[in-house]
Amino acid sequence: MSKAECNECKKLYSLGSDKPRLQTISGLKNHLQKCHPEANIAYLKRSSEFAAEQSARKKIKLDTSESRIALSNDLHQPTLKQLSNRQCNFPDETVQRIDKSVMDLIIVDMLPFSVVEGEAFKRLNLTDPAGIRRYKLKSEKFYRTTLLQETYEKVSDQVKNLLGKVEWVSFTTDAWSNPTKTCSLLSFTAHFVHDAVLRKVILSVSVLEDDHTGAYLASKLTEAIAAWNLESKVHIGVRDNAANMVSAMNIAGIRDMGCMAHTLALVVKDALFTQKSVENLVKKARKIVSHFKHSEQACRKLVICQKSCELPEHKLLQDIETRWNSTHVMLDRLCEQRKAVNLYCIEHGNIDTLSASEWELAERIVTVLKPFYDATLEISSDKTCISVMIPMTTMLLSKLEIRPEDRGLQQLKAALRDAMNRRFDFVKKTSVTVAATLLDPRFKDAYFNSQEKADAVAEVMNFLRSVDAASDANSNEVQPPSSSSSPVAATASQSSTLWDEHDNMNIATGTDNDDELPQYEQQLTSYMNEPRVPRSTDIFQYWKCSQYPLVEVAANKYLSAPPSSVASEQLFSSAGQVYADRRSSLKGENAERLLFLAYNIRLFNFNY
Repeated sequence: MSKAECNECKKLYSLGSDKPRLQTISGLKNHLQKCHPEANIAYLKRSSEFAAEQSARKKIKLDTSESRIALSNDLHQPTLKQLSNRQCNFPDETVQRIDKSVMDLIIVDMLPFSVVEGEAFKRLNLTDPAGIRRYKLKSEKFYRTTLLQETYEKVSDQVKNLLGKVEWVSFTTDAWSNPTKTCSLLSFTAHFVHDAVLRKVILSVSVLEDDHTGAYLASKLTEAIAAWNLESKVHIGVRDNAANMVSAMNIAGIRDMGCMAHTLALVVKDALFTQKSVENLVKKARKIVSHFKHSEQACRKLVICQKSCELPEHKLLQDIETRWNSTHVMLDRLCEQRKAVNLYCIEHGNIDTLSASEWELAERIVTVLKPFYDATLEISSDKTCISVMIPMTTMLLSKLEIRPEDRGLQQLKAALRDAMNRRFDFVKKTSVTVAATLLDPRFKDAYFNSQEKADAVAEVMNFLRSVDAASDANSNEVQPPSSSSSPVAATASQSSTLWDEHDNMNIATGTDNDDELPQYEQQLTSYMNEPRVPRSTDIFQYWKCSQYPLVEVAANKYLSAPPSSVASEQLFSSAGQVYADRRSSLKGENAERLLFLAYNIRLFNFNY
């Protein structure tokens, strides 16, 4: 029979059974009450404190060693020393900060809410892993229903405050369906100039519950604009080239423009991938790359061949059929490793390498498509605005001019040039693109003839005139600063060959100003008379430091628009993570909030 020893008098008392679950300390309690009243009072006090602590923890299960109170180390209960070392929970402010950090972790790292119910997460102790737990873990439901809503409201307020500080907003939009086709989303991303920086904010990711008709998409866009009070601030919407998107913009009455990246992809598809010889080459290249992708042994042997040929030990890259730029990267890497691939084929066989004429064709394709690839990368940047469209299309067309050394490239270049002229004939006929180019101090009127320049100046002047008419008399008395700095922050790479012709262009100056013109017109004329700035100049810092505050208002409007809808497409990469296997049953409302928060929390550097 198991016995318990009194620490006061060393007497032994039966526990009633050898089985721990049947043991009792009632005999020991009676002994303390009769023989050691002072020790009994201390014991009862500590027992009540321990019971109150258990109640405050809302019956969280503790280890067996912490679940009972005992006077002996032989029993599975905390000792007096353990009870005296217990500390209180974190204060409320600390608990709220920890809750916020866990919520940030779930949102930004795209984790399912159920992660807080995981075995390892429950073992997480935010003080000392071996010490007393001071933070009570919250349930999955708390983060999904309570804290997510609170976080969304706080971040929304910050976004609204930021939008309230800007005059003009452009937006990009695109539609997406999750892999299981159970949910479709429509993105709405705002772009604007604030504090001399071109900023991007995710405003909404709406669940599409009906057919994607132009009228339905128009209603969703109008709803998003109204929700963020942007009715009087929208400058232009940038969308893909789908017919329903074009229709939606028309129905909603929004000035719009097609995505330049999509249009470039159509140019390449029209001119290149409709040719049978190119199609066969790409299929053969994919087969070669696939051989190495699915064989670890083949990859090891290829590395040996690369060393023998003194080539970089780069892996071959598989393309994605729907993305031409990935096909360019695949062919470029394959051409780089031509000697190694041919050597591998000779020594090991197993693959059908390209013929000499096919290698030559691949190299020609890579050479011709390189400027298009560089252009796509540049317009996909968040820091690029619509002002590059006219100069960039001009540069691309200049790269497609037929030269004597272009043996074997004439037909390919001609097809690309025809497709460019057909699909980009609108850029100099669209008021927003010509005005943006004119207000970009790197380009101004360098790519316009006299009529195109007059149209661009007229567009900007009409806007400045409307602003002037809406202002009070004092607004026209703004005095320009006495001096200005020359911003030189680099925003574009100098290594690309796409811009060679522009970078070598002479920088011209204009004519004298007319003092009798309105002040805004004088400032625009003075701006036009200044030499163009280098292409690496940060144009938004330029306008912030310029002597033309009246024209800066126009620059903030026309330079707010991006040249492509890539920003919205990138959002859907996150959407794919949101709808991963572990959270495929996620409700549409929560998906909207998670995508909204995932980007905007980082925008505000987690301070909300």
